[in-house]
Amino acid sequence: MYPSTYQASITNLFTHIAYYYLNSYDDVLVDRFTMDNPISGSLTSLNLRKFDIVLMSLSYEFDYINAIKILLLNNIPVVNDRGRRPIIIAGGPAVSANPLPLSKFFDGIVIGEGEEVLKLLMDSTGLLHSKDLFLENLASKGLYIPLLHDGSKIKKSYVVDLDSSYYPEYQIQSLIIEPVFGRGYIMEISRGCKHLCSFCMEAFISYPYRVRSYEKIMESVGKGLEVNKVDRVVFYSLSFFDHHSADRILETLLERGIRFSIPSVRADTLNEYRVDLIRRGGQKTLTLAPETHSDKLRCVIRKYISDELVSRLIDYGIKLGMEVKLYYMVGIPFEDDEDINQLVKFLRGLIPILDKSRFRRRVRVVINPLIPKANTPMQFFGLINKKEYMHRVRLIRKGLPGRYFRVEALSHNLAYMQATMSLGDVKLGDVLLRYVSEAYVNEELHLSSYKYLLKSLGIDTDYVFKPRNPSEILPWEFIDLGLNIRGFNIIK
Repeated sequence: MYPSTYQASITNLFTHIAYYYLNSYDDVLVDRFTMDNPISGSLTSLNLRKFDIVLMSLSYEFDYINAIKILLLNNIPVVNDRGRRPIIIAGGPAVSANPLPLSKFFDGIVIGEGEEVLKLLMDSTGLLHSKDLFLENLASKGLYIPLLHDGSKIKKSYVVDLDSSYYPEYQIQSLIIEPVFGRGYIMEISRGCKHLCSFCMEAFISYPYRVRSYEKIMESVGKGLEVNKVDRVVFYSLSFFDHHSADRILETLLERGIRFSIPSVRADTLNEYRVDLIRRGGQKTLTLAPETHSDKLRCVIRKYISDELVSRLIDYGIKLGMEVKLYYMVGIPFEDDEDINQLVKFLRGLIPILDKSRFRRRVRVVINPLIPKANTPMQFFGLINKKEYMHRVRLIRKGLPGRYFRVEALSHNLAYMQATMSLGDVKLGDVLLRYVSEAYVNEELHLSSYKYLLKSLGIDTDYVFKPRNPSEILPWEFIDLGLNIRGFNIIK
């Protein structure tokens, strides 16, 4: 069950891994559910309640709302007790960082990556006659089972060697709905990220950095393109060009006339040659995430990308006819108006480049507030308040001529809700259940009702905005990601 759209589900790599791995067992019946078909399976039309085990992959905090709604829609008891309902297990980046807000709804929660847990589930099916025995066995093997958890550390599960791990050469190919990054063969070349930027939950969840070998990648791509009857590769990686064979992979594909897309690249791993490779592969947009143009704030977020490099890459990308999309964060700790002015000054400095170009597309500038996430160094800092956020967004909009730039800013209300879930504890589960139950009746979701429920249930959300004392023991610290989060010093 992927608690979002069908399109999002087939964009998620784990959907393909789980579906084809589980189908490799002769005595297992597998079906797929999404918010587009939350009650009846897409293949068998069986009701969700008929299944012994339901796996839910939760990539983002807003998936929590849909996850609870799915249980209500199927008349499945929402709270995890020892009564009759399918065994419901959650996984994904968001719950790996902090499973507490959803701990009352799931029988088990996977911390880390899913491949080893899929094998564990299949090895445990002989115990399905007893839900208690099944869950006790999972708990003994290191899975987080909320009803049985004694407060001890839960270690992250992860694949040590990508080359020897299961990878689906057959992938779900819809003829009607395209994945977010377009139709093609998904090829994951690495996991983790060696840079560990202090705000990036994905990097901390997926630590350590691991790569697939060039030989394994090319073998998988060759078979995958053939069996899926597609002519394009979509590469998955947090930072594609950190792979030691990145250039060679793309050069080989171009020699063979194979198109490709790379949704995620770091600007400081790019140069003109690599931008040219990306464009020749068929990608029309150059997406960069400088985050800030303040040296001070670059130190805070542990992501230093020079203005000169960003400017040079944009200039070259535009010469190649590429559109440009830039991501920035507002509300980084220790930020002030001068830091925002530096951002505006840099972007206005691009106007001569844009003027001399024969392409008249506007640069997309996407602004997001920095949302502090559990199990990252930013967990000790607060979300910028709405008034200050809107002030800084206005400074950016006012400083950038609409002829050259299109500014998009994430709603602060959505950021606030996301932060409450990311940094919440077990008590937030009651708010989510009430919120979804009432929204299910009214068919609408409103921030005002969410805030009302927080207040009426006595939950103080100061934790969203107020920096925490670094010596404070945080509720989710029983999660062991294999990193000392407190060891990542942020300047004072």
